[in-house]
Amino acid sequence: MKKAIAWSLAPFACIGLWLAAAPAWGAPAPALSEVRVFQVQSQACKESVAEGVDSTRQCQHRGPTRVSVMEVGLGNNAIATFDGARLAGQKTAICQVGSISQACNGAGTLMGYIYVFDVDIRAAGWFEYSNTSINVPRNTLKTQLRIQ
Repeated sequence: MKKAIAWSLAPFACIGLWLAAAPAWGAPAPALSEVRVFQVQSQACKESVAEGVDSTRQCQHRGPTRVSVMEVGLGNNAIATFDGARLAGQKTAICQVGSISQACNGAGTLMGYIYVFDVDIRAAGWFEYSNTSINVPRNTLKTQLRIQ
């Protein structure tokens, strides 16, 4: 009788081990809380953009230029433009691993994305980025930067 009981409980033990190793799927996604340009890089220079700054200042960016945007939280409607022209970009997931934020590699908790947009700048203009949170409060955040 003991063998029958032990054998009938085996599937529950396997399921329990599987669930213990599984990630917390039920955790809510973080609401979008911040978007901002943090770097502009062209042949002229690589410029870090401090929070609250509304224009590049170190050099005149012309030709192929990369604009990097940090997004904290998760959105589902990312839109980037330069002087009204829509831009395509690449995104990299960023995870919180302990007290360090890094590119996700299977560890940690997804906390946002880094987007990189390639722009061919012929004259100074406005870069704009916006996204809408995937969950409550479904807010739309926007950042603007004048690229000189």
